[in-house]
Amino acid sequence: MVSIKEHWEFYSSEKILGIEIGDVNNNGQKEIIGFTKSGKLYIFSLNGKKLTELEISENSSLWQAMILDNTNEIITAGLDGLLRTYKCITSYELNPFWIHQFGASISGFLFDDVNNDGNKEIIAYSIDKSMRCLNPIDGSLIWGQLFGDGIGEAIIWQDTKNPSLKEIIACGNDGTIRVFKGENGELLWFKHFNEKIRCVSYMKSNRKELIVCGGDDKKLHVIDKSSQEELKTIEFDDFVWRCSSFNLEKKSYLLVSSYSFAFFDDSIEIKDIEFSSKLMCLNSELENIWEITNVNVETLIHIDTFSMTYVIIGTTKGNILIVNAGSGKIIAEINKNSCVNDIKYDSELNILISCHDNGSIFAYFLGKS
Repeated sequence: MVSIKEHWEFYSSEKILGIEIGDVNNNGQKEIIGFTKSGKLYIFSLNGKKLTELEISENSSLWQAMILDNTNEIITAGLDGLLRTYKCITSYELNPFWIHQFGASISGFLFDDVNNDGNKEIIAYSIDKSMRCLNPIDGSLIWGQLFGDGIGEAIIWQDTKNPSLKEIIACGNDGTIRVFKGENGELLWFKHFNEKIRCVSYMKSNRKELIVCGGDDKKLHVIDKSSQEELKTIEFDDFVWRCSSFNLEKKSYLLVSSYSFAFFDDSIEIKDIEFSSKLMCLNSELENIWEITNVNVETLIHIDTFSMTYVIIGTTKGNILIVNAGSGKIIAEINKNSCVNDIKYDSELNILISCHDNGSIFAYFLGKS
């Protein structure tokens, strides 16, 4: 079992959209960064002291930020289409390093060695329909690819028999999933669906590599990666919003969440809404082994701690649920009154951080009870 102790809290006047934990200035100590709807970046100590507050993109949301270990660098991306990199000095000032311009909002980015040259690259994707592999030293383009519409999510697949072989699997608003060779961006194959695809992941099943994706057609599509044949379709009552795989006792599992926009009805308070959306866990046989119903999942992570695997869920209503990944049993719950936008966990420090729509950040210690 897990015990939770609230450590500190912080309040801003605006939405905190995301958080990260890492050593921002390479001084041997970890910090926490939070990024906001108006384009601010906060840096906190692990004890919750605000170390600095910086204007990154004036009145333009930051969707993602990343701390690069051992380099004292931070990368940010957001609504204004600018991918920015900074060097963070000891006093926590950020010095601009380079900027790369996209034509519209950046949906997200990945950081990995996808071309097997011994150096990690930035793979960024945007609503402007482009995916770009960039040199992290100067932001120069290594290769690029285009979709028919904006790109929503991308993941990296690695060949278990040949770890140097990596591919980028991405999904778009044009209803496609596309698979690119990491080395040079070559399009290996694509598959088209009738509605926007919002999420993509992969898992192993009966020695097969599977790609799973879903979106506005309210279906989870399971595809044999080798043959590109659709093996199974699972229907939901709401949009398929997120999917992610994890391993438990050497077996592969998949988490799938659906999403309801019922909270758009201003006549009903969010706390009174009975959401039709849910979180489902599938095993490697693609069987539903557990689900949590009437929950609108905003963010989720899976963690290994205290010799157990847990799923931690943040919801639209402001609940944080810690779930036994094997059984689906909710073993702990934190109730806040504001939508959870992001959750991060540091296994070395056993610290859990959450950020919310009302500008709050909370830090918790996780212990074994």
